[in-house]
Amino acid sequence: RVRTQRSRLGLTIFVIVLLDLALEVVVFLGLPLPFPTLGQIIARGLGGGGGAVLEGIAFEPLPYVSYGLTPDYERQRPRKDMPLKTSNSHGFRGPEIPLAKPAGAFRIVCLGGSTTYSDAVGDDETYPVHLEAILREKRPDQRIDVINAGVPSYTSAESLANLAFRCLEFEPDMIVVYHAANDVRPRRYADFEPSYFHYRKVWDGSDRLRQTGAGDMAGGMNQYIQWLPPEDNGDPLANLDRNGSGAFRRNLVSIVGLARAHGIEPVLTTFAAKGPDPATDPGLIQGIDEHNAAIRSVAAEHGVTLVDVNG
Repeated sequence: RVRTQRSRLGLTIFVIVLLDLALEVVVFLGLPLPFPTLGQIIARGLGGGGGAVLEGIAFEPLPYVSYGLTPDYERQRPRKDMPLKTSNSHGFRGPEIPLAKPAGAFRIVCLGGSTTYSDAVGDDETYPVHLEAILREKRPDQRIDVINAGVPSYTSAESLANLAFRCLEFEPDMIVVYHAANDVRPRRYADFEPSYFHYRKVWDGSDRLRQTGAGDMAGGMNQYIQWLPPEDNGDPLANLDRNGSGAFRRNLVSIVGLARAHGIEPVLTTFAAKGPDPATDPGLIQGIDEHNAAIRSVAAEHGVTLVDVNG
């Protein structure tokens, strides 16, 4: 009887090891799994994160906001004629800024994704830089500083946390919120959650959560910070309609409420987007239009200044 029990135990262990070897092959091929393999668990125990730490990149993992810009960083430029993109010691784009607001200064923080970060242009051409120049010209007797707190691929969820845990420390008098497009993408998932937990990964700075086929947006970072849609995702446009703009609207209301609780004047802007949906981004324009409607509605209901650039 004892020999029979040992044989069954040995067979069970053999089957488990065989199954894990098969899963290791799946991981080696770059396919995501909803759980770690035994090899990954052992690797994490021996080496920490279980994957190579990514060094010399423009982004770093951060609590609460998921990720942000690497402080004191200059993004690589294969050619010198490419735009200069740097971040200061606080992990915001642009020149160094003191944490304490200078006496008499009026500070504006711009929240958003790549369009606020202004990914296509150099440091001196971002929209927050132009906004600061225009306001200083209009009010030469007033020191006005505009802080670019935009990060590529941020949704309104990250900007809500960004305001709460990072931007308030700079004592802004006003915030400008420019969001819509990035919040469309979570809505196209069949397993949609209003928290966007189905969309964002918890990234530890390593390459262990890398997925194939995630595209090259945000300097290639989406493969580390963003889950791919599930295999049974169905029709993205049907998912977009079913999931609606409620989560986006909720985040806007929360940003407005948080700002006002700290004596900050919020400004909402609609999102400028025209033309047909790109083939690789189905429903993007439809979703942006729906989010612009939500922005106008929140501004009207809560008495928030609205800059309608998509009117």
